Amino acid sequence: MPPADSADPLSVEEPQIPAGAPSRTRGTAKRVWAYNGVLAVAGATVFALVVHRLPGTPGPVRIPLPALIAAFCVTESWRVYVHFRSNAQSFSLSEIALVAGLFFATPDQLVAARLAGAAIGLTLIRRHSPIKLAFNLAAFVIEAEVLTLLFSLLPSRDIASPLVWVQALLITSVGSLLGFVLSAIAITLAEGGLARKHWAQPAAIVLVGGLANASLGLAVVSTVSRSPVELLLLITPIAALVAAYALYTREHRKHTQLQYLYQSSDLLQRTTGDSTAIPELLVQLCRVFRAEVAAVTLLPAAGDADGDTITTISVRRGVCDEQQKALSSDILDHFTPLLDEHHRGMIAVPARSDTALRGWLHREGLKDAMATPLQSDGALLGSLLVGNRLSDVSSFDRDDLALFDAFAAQTSVAVQNTRLDHRLKQQAFHDPITDLANRALFIDRLQHSLKRREGRGDALAVIFLDLDDFKMVNDSLGHAAGDELLRRVADRLHLVLRPSDTAARFGGDEFAILLEDTAEAFDVIRVAERLVSVLKPRFVIAGREVTARASVGVAVTSARNVSAEELVRRADVAMYRAKMKGKGSFEVFEPSMQEVAARRLEVRTDLERAIERSELSLLYQPVVDIATSRPVGVEALVRWNHPRWGTVYPSEFIAVAEETGLISELGLHILREACRQCSQWHNDLTDQPSFSVSVNVSPRQLRESRFVSDVWHVLTETGLHPSHLILEITESFMLDSPESAGERLRELKALGVRISLDDFGTGYSSLATLQDLPLDILKIDKAFVDHVADDPRRTAFAQAIIRLGRTLGLSLIAEGVETAAQSRRLMSLGCPNAQGYFYSKPVAASTIGRMLRASHTMREMGGMWTSDSDEHVELPATVVMLRNAS
Repeated sequence: MPPADSADPLSVEEPQIPAGAPSRTRGTAKRVWAYNGVLAVAGATVFALVVHRLPGTPGPVRIPLPALIAAFCVTESWRVYVHFRSNAQSFSLSEIALVAGLFFATPDQLVAARLAGAAIGLTLIRRHSPIKLAFNLAAFVIEAEVLTLLFSLLPSRDIASPLVWVQALLITSVGSLLGFVLSAIAITLAEGGLARKHWAQPAAIVLVGGLANASLGLAVVSTVSRSPVELLLLITPIAALVAAYALYTREHRKHTQLQYLYQSSDLLQRTTGDSTAIPELLVQLCRVFRAEVAAVTLLPAAGDADGDTITTISVRRGVCDEQQKALSSDILDHFTPLLDEHHRGMIAVPARSDTALRGWLHREGLKDAMATPLQSDGALLGSLLVGNRLSDVSSFDRDDLALFDAFAAQTSVAVQNTRLDHRLKQQAFHDPITDLANRALFIDRLQHSLKRREGRGDALAVIFLDLDDFKMVNDSLGHAAGDELLRRVADRLHLVLRPSDTAARFGGDEFAILLEDTAEAFDVIRVAERLVSVLKPRFVIAGREVTARASVGVAVTSARNVSAEELVRRADVAMYRAKMKGKGSFEVFEPSMQEVAARRLEVRTDLERAIERSELSLLYQPVVDIATSRPVGVEALVRWNHPRWGTVYPSEFIAVAEETGLISELGLHILREACRQCSQWHNDLTDQPSFSVSVNVSPRQLRESRFVSDVWHVLTETGLHPSHLILEITESFMLDSPESAGERLRELKALGVRISLDDFGTGYSSLATLQDLPLDILKIDKAFVDHVADDPRRTAFAQAIIRLGRTLGLSLIAEGVETAAQSRRLMSLGCPNAQGYFYSKPVAASTIGRMLRASHTMREMGGMWTSDSDEHVELPATVVMLRNAS
């Protein structure tokens, strides 16, 4: 079997060697050309010294040389391919002409016809590249020469003898294996050798295919020897064989395409959002289309920090490369041919392309290519490309393009998932207000830093920073001003830190800083001093000058057995020590600093006495009907009036109460006082049937088995109707044990109280959770209210939450309303109730009482209204009075 009939002797197209190409590519071409030269010299030498001298004794029928050339040309022009690796195992019917030539032509004629016929078919019809053409022709000549030499050694050529059949089949088998060996050497030089086990299957296919076609050739010879007319009887089996080959090729191709599409889909499911998804898809493309290179070019996503950079990820011969370059007008040259409204993708082949596409191929450094745009929801994401076909198939066709479009759709999904993953990680590991790292990312980097320094003894430091009197800014200027102050503080931190340092916001007004490669402790102290001093200049927030001092704690370690959490705790302890000593200072952790624990014990002790000494007081922030601005309820907020520390806010003692277990007693006291006060308001003013009081409940309280009975006793003791009590819970309570959480809430609902989910949208609630839990109210978190009047995205989020609440039959309350524009926008979105500084700050119970009496008087007078000109919105007199009082 001739080499090009049984196997594609050289599956590597002639290398395209642009300027600056790697020397490895040039070296491959030189090795293959040298090998071709050796084969050509060997073929010419064998022909001159051996084949030319063999006796010419054709059989009873003599085939004219032009007919034999035509037979080889036709059989070489039509082939069946079986692909393996990036190479193609190919078959033709040229063995029929070859066997006929052994019996009916002289050795000179057979070799000449084999050379001439293959040259015509491979050059004019199949358009082989020069390097492939040279190899194929040299291999054909050598194989034909070996066959004629072996055939000349047969003692008999009687086609009627079965022994001659066997001998002829053995000779063609030798020729087939010889052609395979020559091909294997060429492939090894071009692409590197395959393992021995990888050559076994192609060799078996070569041998079986060669024997089948040689047997058909012997049938042709036998038929012609008896009577040429009998050749007509072979038309049907030959046609059936051709049809079988064609059917096999088509079905094999479909099977392979479906297999690769399935693998790619599975790949996307396993690597969604993973940075390896796109390179692995490109490797798949090279395999499917037997291409040397596959590449994806990605345009910058909207909102990217690097908005002027394009990224190109390419895989060439299994090696992945990623490059980034500035976005310029030159990129249009790459995308222009792809943006044809009539065609999704394009095929660029020099022989079938116009001048523009040939120029595009030259700029891309490719011999041939397929390319298509990557799109999602009408937006252009980038482009996908495969180029430099490796197998014997002349180039890409329309069937390839249809499959390529399917891969392009999958690649678009991978690109979108990768970008979504990047955004999610940004949101998951960065603080949305300051854009600093959050606690999770900070701890992760600290843990990695501790691991890297193991065995080296390098020191590192953690600095913990807490803003002093930050709550005063929130209470006096509002949460928006507080958020702005946090952003300004983050900006000043960057002025002090190195690029290698990590700054994070832990939550509230707490920041942490990781300093790596700190050789000396005094270097860390200088950083702490700069942090304290950089915050001393006043900030201008909401048109007012604001002072924001910070208490700073420092923990330095070079020990190997310290954990990340322990190091943060030490810095936290040092920070509390600095806060106790005086604001706007720093302290370095020392083992003797157990005074912080003593302080916590002091807080616990004082908190136990606070209830007895009536140091705890409640303030109430009204909840109003947005449409009428009339109060429909209040939220109870606790304050601790400490005799030495002054006003202590919940954020400073609730955590201690949680840790020490005092939260149950404290919570019960707050619940009792709020219910007592609300009952008194109802007794004073009987025309407030729907006026309610909301009380925050800690997850630890809810988990206690006696909590439901405690609530019932408080309602019975104070005489408050259960429908006037709203218990506000957080989403964290539902995370630990959703089943027990639902059961506890159902027990509370059985009492008649209402349940409100606080800060909705910032935690982990799911639709399943909301459907299963017996909730009455959703409180829309301030984060969704802040820019609801001027940010379409925030408006969309708020609208979605409002629609969700309505769908589930829940009431809605918007928190943190601070402007008239926010109030109007929420009302237009259908949110019925709100609370915030726009209506009132938290005020004393007596102020709420006056507000309710004023509201009662207004209704008796026919609902007189007054206008608050500063906010350009009409408010009832009760709210105007309340705002002035607060």
